[in-house]
Amino acid sequence: MSDTNKDLDDLAKNATDDFYELLGVHFDSTESEIKRAYRKTSIKYHPDKNPDSETAADTFIRLGHARDILIDAKLKAVYDGQRLRRKEKALQDDLLDGRRRKMKEDLERRERAGAGMKRKRMDDLSEAEKLEMEIQRLAEDGKRRRKEQQEKLERRRQEEEASFMEMSPEVETKPQAPGQTAEIDRTIKVRFQREGVTASWDKEQISDMFAKYGKVDSVVMGKDKKIRPSGEKHRKVMVMAFVIYTRMDHAHAAVSDAKGHYPLLESVAWASKEPEIKSPVNPEFSAPSTPQSTPNKSFRASFNGGLGKGFGSVPGTPKFSFSPKTPSLEEVTMIRLKQAEKKRLEEQIRQKEAAEEALA
Repeated sequence: MSDTNKDLDDLAKNATDDFYELLGVHFDSTESEIKRAYRKTSIKYHPDKNPDSETAADTFIRLGHARDILIDAKLKAVYDGQRLRRKEKALQDDLLDGRRRKMKEDLERRERAGAGMKRKRMDDLSEAEKLEMEIQRLAEDGKRRRKEQQEKLERRRQEEEASFMEMSPEVETKPQAPGQTAEIDRTIKVRFQREGVTASWDKEQISDMFAKYGKVDSVVMGKDKKIRPSGEKHRKVMVMAFVIYTRMDHAHAAVSDAKGHYPLLESVAWASKEPEIKSPVNPEFSAPSTPQSTPNKSFRASFNGGLGKGFGSVPGTPKFSFSPKTPSLEEVTMIRLKQAEKKRLEEQIRQKEAAEEALA
């Protein structure tokens, strides 16, 4: 079969044009009638006679295809078969559309008729009506299931985050002796991702790392947990450790400086709320004892909590006595400075987060 005949065969199978209507002939027209109609119509749509028409050339070519197919008995039979199927399908679509319109009108009419006529019994519905109602029910059910699944995943993520952030049951709040702070006030929580260098971090490693800030009473390691951080697609193995110091000022130093010394830590924070320093006279901030010959000697140390030129005498400042339970002026000043530095860093972090949210 030549390329031309093959092209005409494909066109006869797939053409959407009505060649009879295009040439203006009947279904049972003879070959001579088809050729005569082609000559007449092709002159009308010849590109030379329609230089300003954008569709004349395309119509002229389609006329030639229509003539070649309709005068060939084999090609005409193929074309007539697919043309008949196309018309049947169009008729079925029209009938289905008509049924759908009728069903919609019937439903609206039943709704207006009253509560007793709002719905039609399934036995009285046509097959098309049943199919339409089933499709609508499945779509609503699928939508509800997707919503429930999303809510379930979000609840699971929040529960994982909440369970991970809870205090380990091994960290107990023991009753403190008079003049001492509660154990929970001397406890910090450390969080890091179990990956790379941190994969081998254990209780001893954490204890050694945080011993640089003061004497560590004990370390409690939580279990490794896979959680999906907010905004992340994949889960990560996270670890929470609790470091309990013997002195609160050592815990304060760890909270203030550890993140800078160990960047692989995700967070370092107080296990409970940040404890307040109510009075400089606190055994947790004890200074070395003074000679026994001057146990009652005291002086007034005045400062305004600042640095440089602002450091000087301020009326009404607290008194400090040289006793075994009294911190030195230098220790108190360093504590205040660390608190101020911590507040400054927190403010920087809040500003950075606000800027990132604005860009998101």
